[in-house]
Amino acid sequence: MRWRVILGNIGTLLKFFSFFMLIPLVVSLIYWEKPLIGGIYPANAFYFLFLILFTITLGLLLERLGRPYDFLDVEAFAIVALSWLIIALISTTPFMLSNTLPSFVDAFFESMSGLTTTGATVLHVETGDYLDNYAHSIMLWRALIQWLGGMGVIVLSVAILSKFTRGGIKLIKAESPGPTITRLKPRVTHTAKVMWLLYLGFSIVEFTALFLLGMNPYNALYHTFTTMATGGFSSTVDSIAAFSPAIQWTITVFMVICGVNFALIYYAFRGNVKEMLRDAEFRCYITIFLMSSVIIAFFIHDANSNAGDSLRLSFFQTASIISTTGYATADFNAWPEMARFILLMLMFVGGSAGSTGGGIKNIRIVILLKVILRKFRKLGRSRRVIPVTLGGKAISESLIDNITSFFLIYLLLFLLGTGAVIGLGLDIISGASATAACIGNVGPGLYQVGPTKDFAFLPDASKIILALLMWIGRLEIFTVLALFSGSSLKKKYIPPLLKINK
Repeated sequence: MRWRVILGNIGTLLKFFSFFMLIPLVVSLIYWEKPLIGGIYPANAFYFLFLILFTITLGLLLERLGRPYDFLDVEAFAIVALSWLIIALISTTPFMLSNTLPSFVDAFFESMSGLTTTGATVLHVETGDYLDNYAHSIMLWRALIQWLGGMGVIVLSVAILSKFTRGGIKLIKAESPGPTITRLKPRVTHTAKVMWLLYLGFSIVEFTALFLLGMNPYNALYHTFTTMATGGFSSTVDSIAAFSPAIQWTITVFMVICGVNFALIYYAFRGNVKEMLRDAEFRCYITIFLMSSVIIAFFIHDANSNAGDSLRLSFFQTASIISTTGYATADFNAWPEMARFILLMLMFVGGSAGSTGGGIKNIRIVILLKVILRKFRKLGRSRRVIPVTLGGKAISESLIDNITSFFLIYLLLFLLGTGAVIGLGLDIISGASATAACIGNVGPGLYQVGPTKDFAFLPDASKIILALLMWIGRLEIFTVLALFSGSSLKKKYIPPLLKINK
């Protein structure tokens, strides 16, 4: 790999990322947070101004030292993986300077959890509202980096920066969730713009809906950011349980939508709803969501006198976990064993390819099941050629190999991560669910890391391990592993481009 090319392009991405820091800077001015020098100057505004200048300077320096020219496939993977890691490290600065999270490890865990849309937190508050304990600008910062990480900082860069016109498809492949991506427009920059415009459009609709249902503008913007990203950070200790049933149902709808492939949503808006309804992954996603919601409602109904409340709680929590958002309206640690088991399984399944959700993805589950079925059909007839098909089209063996390898490495990382955090002091259920929640970018786990708990009590070593699993899980393993395995792994496992002609 040509590291000068990699550093040069990372520098460009850092300069672009710095402009989003103006949003919390403005918020800190509005609330005049932590005034200094006799109450004249707000400290948090200075912190963000310093961070903007530092990030731009670092970006310029990397561009100067490097060469921001066209890059190879393996270099695209390195650019994406290292950009996410560096952005997460830079994002720790507001937490540390404001003394919100003075520990670097805690700040790194929180920023990585935000950027990767995991939603696991080390902010610890016994009672009261987060907004009474932490500055609005710092809280909005953690929500903003979730929103940017949802659709992807790199995808947004490709949509806006002309220099990525030629190599943009390589960056999108490395950042986008799922084994395939769909080119919606002939030019990759136009595809990136369409995806982000859909994302922005839904964000505006959700913000408006939450505001009209009674949220103040700050909370509406905050929860719009973290819902659309399927991130799950909340501005309240009680998460979404602090708001009305109407708001809970509204957020449930948006969580389900954000777990759907945005390419299918685009086709639906273009009038081709049949494309969405015929899609095997969409049908699998909706079927799992509905069946799980109904089963969980049945098991928790005894603890709730009102059937409507049981349905609202089960549909919300199922949508939250399968979309990997991680919000909570109830302490599902207290639910029956079967309900908790279903939620744990949903942490692995996750959302759809091309969505903002994490997890293994439904498309991989569908294809793996088809591969298993093919194996059964070939028993005793080993010479028979049986293709694996999806939507009437044969799936290439290279894609099947990609998905099988991803699944096995995912499970291996889960086992290694679970073993590591258990060895550092967690019980087996808490350790397994914490690892599943972090590598799948879900957020809350079970028992000691349940929906009413946090990750603050974990030793620093566990926090670093889980934060790295968030990074690996969000970038779908191979993007990060390519840093250590060279071009051979990249050539073998680069996600193929799936083009749907309309």
